[in-house]
Amino acid sequence: MIIERIELNNFMCYAGKNSFEFKEGINVIIGDNGYGKSKLYDAFYWVMYDQVFVPEKKEFQNTRSVKSKIISDKAKHEAKDGSLSTSVSITFHNLEKDEVFILERKYAVNVKDSRILESNDSEFTVMRKELSYLNAKLISDEEEKRKIVFRILPAQIKDYLWFQGEQVESIIDFNKQDTLTRAINVLSSISRYDELKEIAEAAAKSGNKEYDKEVKRLSKDGDRSDQLENEKERLEEAIETLGKELKEAKDNLSIAEGKCDDLLNKIEDAQKVAELQQKKKSVLGRLEELNDEINEEQISFHKKMFRNKWVLKGTESLHSEFSEKYSKYESIKLQLAEALRQEKESEEEVLKKLQTRLPLDVPEPIYVQRMLDEERCLVCDREAKKDSEPWKRIKELIQRHDKYSHKHVGKQLTKQDFSNDFKKLYQNGLSLTHRISDIDEDIAETLKKTTGLNSKIRDAGKDLKAIDEEIQKLLSDTSLSEESARNIINEYSIQNKYVKDFLDLVSKISQKLEFNKNNLRSVNEQLKSLITGEIPKWLIEKKDVLNDFELIASSTRDRVFNNLIMQLEKEANHHYEAMTAGNKSIRGQIRLRKLPNGNYMPEIIDGNGNPLLGSNTSNLILVKLAAIMAIISAKTSTGNVDLYTLITDAPTSVFGEDYTIGFCKTVSKVYRQSIIMSKEFYKNETLKNELLTNRDIKIGKVYLITPTIPESERANRHDLSTKISVLN
Repeated sequence: MIIERIELNNFMCYAGKNSFEFKEGINVIIGDNGYGKSKLYDAFYWVMYDQVFVPEKKEFQNTRSVKSKIISDKAKHEAKDGSLSTSVSITFHNLEKDEVFILERKYAVNVKDSRILESNDSEFTVMRKELSYLNAKLISDEEEKRKIVFRILPAQIKDYLWFQGEQVESIIDFNKQDTLTRAINVLSSISRYDELKEIAEAAAKSGNKEYDKEVKRLSKDGDRSDQLENEKERLEEAIETLGKELKEAKDNLSIAEGKCDDLLNKIEDAQKVAELQQKKKSVLGRLEELNDEINEEQISFHKKMFRNKWVLKGTESLHSEFSEKYSKYESIKLQLAEALRQEKESEEEVLKKLQTRLPLDVPEPIYVQRMLDEERCLVCDREAKKDSEPWKRIKELIQRHDKYSHKHVGKQLTKQDFSNDFKKLYQNGLSLTHRISDIDEDIAETLKKTTGLNSKIRDAGKDLKAIDEEIQKLLSDTSLSEESARNIINEYSIQNKYVKDFLDLVSKISQKLEFNKNNLRSVNEQLKSLITGEIPKWLIEKKDVLNDFELIASSTRDRVFNNLIMQLEKEANHHYEAMTAGNKSIRGQIRLRKLPNGNYMPEIIDGNGNPLLGSNTSNLILVKLAAIMAIISAKTSTGNVDLYTLITDAPTSVFGEDYTIGFCKTVSKVYRQSIIMSKEFYKNETLKNELLTNRDIKIGKVYLITPTIPESERANRHDLSTKISVLN
């Protein structure tokens, strides 16, 4: 059943009436980020399932939760009082029966005084048209509507046909080992064989129970038979318990092996990350040392202002000026000292002459003063009238004492004596003059060292940035985190130990299980030996036939499933090679590896069958898409999946140009119709032209969508609408 058109009226960014026509082949809607591709995907999903994707919640929510948020902002801004609605209708054409289904969903609100009065639910209608009879019928029965939706897109295959790019990770999740097996079960006919196997097991169990009952009835030793029956029951319970334990052990073994394989695929990258992180640690250590050194150098720089006498830079002339003034000072002091010496010598000469008459202080001054008072010389007893010549000569004896006795004792040459201070300053300055001449060279060396340290810090910073960029690129390419990269090698050792432990456990449980089965066979033989009489032949045949039926059903299921796996592996490699044909990098090939618990996991191997380590994100996504396409293409031969349309939003967002074209080629061959939302063709005209002209791509309709909003109004969405241009 293909989609002929979708019509949108005031749905999200599609203001007013908008429509897209579709054909068989690959239909592409091209637009940059934020241009409305995801909203178009929401429109399809809303009609079918009454839900839209809410990016803030990262989940699909129903109309009752989002309400008028799905109505165009432009329509709400321009709305007058009354009713306002949004609607989307999809026209499906069943080519085999030549009938058309038009599915429409509508949500209406009331507007009063520019205020929106919300409704709770949307309205869903289904119109059926039989083109052969030119009649149309509106389906009113809700159960019939549900059945029509299921016919258009069965719930069990929806996730494999309608998905957004990021959902590919969960559809085939390498961390969940049963996702591929579940996909195979859903999209293949293997479930029929599973049902047949269950029927055969139930029938065999019923037949064996009926046979055992007859054996017990015909036993010749009831007590012994009861003992053996109890033993048989115990053994059967033990076998059932051991079977569950074995399954659990195999599940755990598969999980551990899966984790080991996943880690092994990443271990090379993890080692690179670990090496880069060690290198980063070394650079950080060197950077820390350099920063400490530059900090010490900065502190030392200020200390050197005084310790290395840098503050004296430019003071060379001060010492010479001081020396000149100090020399003059000392010269004046010498002159004053010489004058004082000469004065002292002259006075001493006079004193010496005076001393020829009488020694100093002879007679003592009190006697001399008495002479003056009595006006008589007490030495010679002669009269000496006051102011007479003899009296004056006597008076000179006192004046001689006052004048010459202590005149030069403690006499200073200057009022203040700074000789010692000036001398210290001169001597200090003299010792510094030689240091001042080396200051420029010392400063230059210090600045050179600082500049060198800063240069080393810059280089270390560049190294650190380069290492960080390399780490981030590696983490981005491998989907690792720094923490997981640090622990991945240790985790591998742990998981590897788990693998060994679970292998041992599986072996031990298997041995116990086989031991109990042998005992059970022995008990059955003993019960058989107690029979008296003859078991009806028809009962024996019934038991044998039903047991054979169980064995055949189980082996047939396994054979069909194994053949399907081989077919899927072949189909997956066919699609994988087609999608990677234009890219020259190493791609390896896909192998569907069987796990101990019976599940299968796709992996990339080299030519020798060894896992190809270090595969990039694009390759891993391609493997998952190839696996999904393989199941679809295998299912197509049954004539079922061929009726359904692939709708996907941004599935090629992580691809390069070559992978994108390869994906389009493959999709156009695998699916009868597909609708792809993509930004890769928006700015790349070469890629767009190849999409439109490549003969290997069965092209349907190609649209370009762009938002139309005045530059001045980009702060809000009140005038937002979407322009739809047909490119072919």
